Amino acid sequence: MRNTEIMITPAIQVNTALERSKIFIIHFLSLLTILIWIGCTAKQDEHDHEQQETASASLPASGISLDHKLVCMVNNTYMGIDQIPIAVGNKTYYGCCDNCVKTINTDESARLAIDPFSKVKVDKATAIITMNPEKKGAVLYFESEQNAREFLKN
Repeated sequence: MRNTEIMITPAIQVNTALERSKIFIIHFLSLLTILIWIGCTAKQDEHDHEQQETASASLPASGISLDHKLVCMVNNTYMGIDQIPIAVGNKTYYGCCDNCVKTINTDESARLAIDPFSKVKVDKATAIITMNPEKKGAVLYFESEQNAREFLKN
């Protein structure tokens, strides 16, 4: 009988060691995944910041109508370089990163702005876009060039 007990004990220990190894590997892979995700997020933030610094160095004057593709329509920021085009229906919006692409596709309010002159909602894809004279790098959306001129002369 003692021989049977001796044989069972090592089998249980091996099984327990195998289970511990599996648990260790699962925890290790989970930690590795989290660290990779954090690293990618930090790189994306760094990339977005670099784009904004590049754009800030050469900002157009307020009152000049901006090319839509140079504006991140989620951050409402002039980027100075072509952004990612996002087709929604028959209109094209622009974003600076994957998060902005997702936001434009899923959140209708991100595709709209308020004309600061008329206080009317405007679609960013069809709006007149100019630099905001009061906030460096920020843009304003207008329903017409006339509204932009009237607002900016005040």
